[in-house]
Amino acid sequence: MIYTDALIIGKGPAGIQASIYLKRGNVDPLVIGKNVGASAQARHVENYYGIHSMGGTELIEHGIKQAENLGIPVITDEVVSISFDGTHYRVKTVEETYQALSVLIATGSHRNIPRIRMIRKYHGMGVSYCAVCDGFFYRGKTVAVIGAGEYAASEASELVELAEKVIVLTNGDEITGEFDSRCEIITEKVIAAYGESKLEGLTLESGNLELDGIFVAIGSASSTDLAVKLGIEVQNGRIVVDEERQTAMPGLYAAGDCIPGVQQIVKAAADGCIAGYAMTSFIRAKKRELSKE
Repeated sequence: MIYTDALIIGKGPAGIQASIYLKRGNVDPLVIGKNVGASAQARHVENYYGIHSMGGTELIEHGIKQAENLGIPVITDEVVSISFDGTHYRVKTVEETYQALSVLIATGSHRNIPRIRMIRKYHGMGVSYCAVCDGFFYRGKTVAVIGAGEYAASEASELVELAEKVIVLTNGDEITGEFDSRCEIITEKVIAAYGESKLEGLTLESGNLELDGIFVAIGSASSTDLAVKLGIEVQNGRIVVDEERQTAMPGLYAAGDCIPGVQQIVKAAADGCIAGYAMTSFIRAKKRELSKE
């Protein structure tokens, strides 16, 4: 396990800006991200202070280089789970497990909802996005995980300890995750969800598959997925934070497109600045508290 004062999930403008302010506050941050997010898709950034015109990818690369020049580790990896023991946050990635006093979620706002007919109808009635949160309710039952990557494999590993049977539905995608051998894997396309008052199963290309519940885990864990795992309030797809960008959990912050407000690079960087300052104060106070114990 690797320990750091502050762990930042996301290496886009919000995450990198926060890491810079943390480092300048003599706090050791560590940044983890699978990719650089939506900002890199901008062909020309022309409304950011001090920049006449620059490609999104180039701007992001400049930011990452700035952080690395300060000695901040920027790691390319995929976060699959996060938990809190009352003092430390534990963040598990594909490659490693990290422990930190404070965490910033800055992974954007996208949630991967599969294009399966009727699936939205059963949200909260058989369709879940968090195995840690809802797996308990499916003890001894048959469930499916929709996904093919490491995030889906992590969700499935939670469920095999609880459910009678776990089926992995790749929905036609190539398998890239390492799944528990106890899982049954079906690679065909999923057409629709069905059921009366709650989910009763899924219709596949070959016919109906009866299920007690399904867990959606397509691609990588989004900011919303990570927040839900910790019981953090989410409204309209955005994480609820206070003016310092802190959530209802002590030491857990969110910034950028995953919180309310305009989705602009300049606003994400400003969020990162505010969160970085607040995290610095929180970590200093937390260290003083722990030193007295």
